[in-house]
Formats: sequence, structure tokens, C-alpha cells
Amino acid sequence: MRRLRIRLLSTLTVALITTSAGVAFAQYYPPPSYGYPPSSPPPCQAVMPGPFQGAARGAAGGALIGAISGNAGRGAAIGAGFGALRGAVRRGSARSAGACY
Repeated sequence: MRRLRIRLLSTLTVALITTSAGVAFAQYYPPPSYGYPPSSPPPCQAVMPGPFQGAARGAAGGALIGAISGNAGRGAAIGAGFGALRGAVRRGSARSAGACY
């Protein structure tokens, strides 16, 4: 009976140590070599949204403002053009600054 109790306690101790070590290790950040290498920036698609996302966001905002002023279609068209232009400028600025390639 005593051997069974010692075996059970030792098994529980080992299980507790391995579980707590795994949980404690999971709280740390990944190593620096994880992901993109520091010498090359990530692609612009990973950093910046595309021009169509900017156009869709601009169209939604333009339609909202256009609906308030009385012409939602015109506001959506103007907003889409402005959103696409803004996204292109933002991506070009990030590319020229070296944030992406």
C-alpha cells in the first residue's frame, strides 16, 4: 500500500512539474529568429491593406455622408475614389520608407 502511495505521489509530482513548466514557458515571447528575418522587411500586402479595402471603406463613409446631404450614390463614388487614392499613397509611403517591399 505504501509503494502504491509513493508511486501515485511521484507520478502526480512529475505531471504537475511538466504541466507548470509548459504553461510558464508559453508566456514568453517567441525567439527573434521566429518569422521574418531582421534583414528583410515584410511584403507590403502583409503590412498595408490593399487599394480595394480602402475604396470599400471610403465608399461606405462617402455613402453615409452623401445620405445625410441628400445624394448617397455621389458620396459613395467620391468616397471610393478618395479611399483608393489614400490607400495607394499610404502604401507608397510605407514602401519608400522601407517598412515593406
